[in-house]
Amino acid sequence: MTKMEREQFDLVIVGAGIHGISMLKTYREVNPRASILVLDKGTSVGGVWAKDRLYPGLHTNNHFKTFEYSDYPMSTEGFNLANDHVPGEHVNGYLFSYAQRFGLLKHMRFQHSVESAVDEGNTGWTITVINSASSPKETKQIKASKLIVATGLTSEPFIPNLPGKDDFNAPIYHTSEFAKASNGLGPYKKVVLLSGAKFSWDIACAYASAGIHVDWVIRESGHGPCWMTPNRLTPLKIIPELLLQTRLITWLSPCIWGDADGFTSIRKFLHQHWLGRKIVDDFFAKMQHGILEANNYDAHPETAKLKPWDDVFFIGTNRGLLNYERDFFELVRNGMISVHIADISHLSERTVHLSDGEALDSDVLICGTGWKDAPPISFVTDRELGLPGFTSPSAWKYIPAADLEILSKCPKLKNQPEPKAYKPLSDNACELVSEPYRLYRFMVPPAFIESKTLAFAGAYRSPATTIIAQVQTLWITAFLGNNLPSLSDTSITIPTPAPDALLPQATRADSPITEVSTIDLSVPSNRILYETVLHTQFGKWRYSRGFGARFPELWFDCLPYVDLLLKDIGVENRRKGSWWNERFTPYMPQDYEGIVREFKEIKKKCAKDLGKKEIVVALEGKDDSSMDTGVKVS
Repeated sequence: MTKMEREQFDLVIVGAGIHGISMLKTYREVNPRASILVLDKGTSVGGVWAKDRLYPGLHTNNHFKTFEYSDYPMSTEGFNLANDHVPGEHVNGYLFSYAQRFGLLKHMRFQHSVESAVDEGNTGWTITVINSASSPKETKQIKASKLIVATGLTSEPFIPNLPGKDDFNAPIYHTSEFAKASNGLGPYKKVVLLSGAKFSWDIACAYASAGIHVDWVIRESGHGPCWMTPNRLTPLKIIPELLLQTRLITWLSPCIWGDADGFTSIRKFLHQHWLGRKIVDDFFAKMQHGILEANNYDAHPETAKLKPWDDVFFIGTNRGLLNYERDFFELVRNGMISVHIADISHLSERTVHLSDGEALDSDVLICGTGWKDAPPISFVTDRELGLPGFTSPSAWKYIPAADLEILSKCPKLKNQPEPKAYKPLSDNACELVSEPYRLYRFMVPPAFIESKTLAFAGAYRSPATTIIAQVQTLWITAFLGNNLPSLSDTSITIPTPAPDALLPQATRADSPITEVSTIDLSVPSNRILYETVLHTQFGKWRYSRGFGARFPELWFDCLPYVDLLLKDIGVENRRKGSWWNERFTPYMPQDYEGIVREFKEIKKKCAKDLGKKEIVVALEGKDDSSMDTGVKVS
């Protein structure tokens, strides 16, 4: 290929994790003649489950049969289902097998990182890619008619710039690099771990179980220890994530898009009537009490330090399951794990100094300090991207009205916890942004609705990853093909903003403006912007002690979110087949088997009705392997 030549593809997908794989499979199934390329900076499929990110003892938080694609059951061969959690290496093997089974690997290029994407308007994007597999590294450009970013929220780790780090003279690495240590643990004997998130529990357990002492530092100015739920709940041994995927339970949580499930009356009763609200309060109080009682934090002064600081109702995805073979709390009680509630003031020669004056000897510092929220791509565009770190002034005028609608439909959210002195790590710019992701349906920047050249898959956190991934990627496929009638819907009304004094203090303090212009929602672009703000503001109120003000956290809201997307597409969202099962049995990935086929039938029928024979032929066609490698253009 000459310097002036570049490849061109109909669709470029960035990321070969769960969402990237699903995006490729779905788009190719609906558009078998399209040229598609998947780029991933890793060395294998899997994203967070790629081979180089696995470590001994890594398991999913999900149980068996809840972490698979609907059209390819996960095999039990090769691992013990004693606790039903799926080992990390089995997830990686499953994703590779899935990609191999459906002929997806030929579309993928690994060790290819996307550095920048230049917006070329309606014609798509010019993407600059670095191929680190070549020697020397090769930089090239690729033309994409449409671009999907499927890197999720865990693609670029954040490590704080701690004072004295240059004098530490010992390794400092992110928890995501744990797998790269020798034997998963490395040669370290004095381990200091920073973070209270689930990944840090995993690492603390791994070291302590191997007889290596861990000094576990949980920032006094941070979010505190995450909520950890027993592997089974209640004497009935209920699997926790299945509760979140059961309609009865989802009704008990206020949700601004909850009416998408069609059960409007019961939701209105539970969240706007005094008796219903009492039922909701009792449910969450019993849930919190049950978890605290099961973990018995107060039985020992050291385990008491791991007691969550915030009400379980306002926590989003900062949770985890006790999916360990060892009794984690016994490792704390017997001193293998020492918990310190303090900030790191500075580092010196192999020593971590804490804000309470204690100095910890250390030959490694492992930071579970989160991820940079925005994708690791430099976007060059004049249009609003709706990403953290990018302002979205067109959305500001909708914020007061959106807050009003949220608080009027979900009055429990007015009673927010007392403000907390949370201190972001010094230079974590993503934590300092005042706005969350502003993506329509958590996928598309409103400024790109018309051109249909950009979407994001997986820009959320949820335990229902594989279900949401399949539905999101089908929605994006429909969107890119201009097959979403809901985009032109005008059947929505906007509430009249209340006087400032009637809104909670947080609304008045956080809103960029204090007045709202008259908004004509018969204009589709206005409606799309308003719904985008409404849904993205909701997280700030619902999960105010989590990360809802930064990105979507879909916990109790995951099932109605799936309903919302399927209704947009026109595919049936009530899929249980009976009155009882629809309300009282959990939704599983297998319940969504066939949604792509159903969408294709809808699309085919519409094409026949409109006399568009070429669309019908394309939908009935097979994958054309000659399109795999794109075309060269000057």
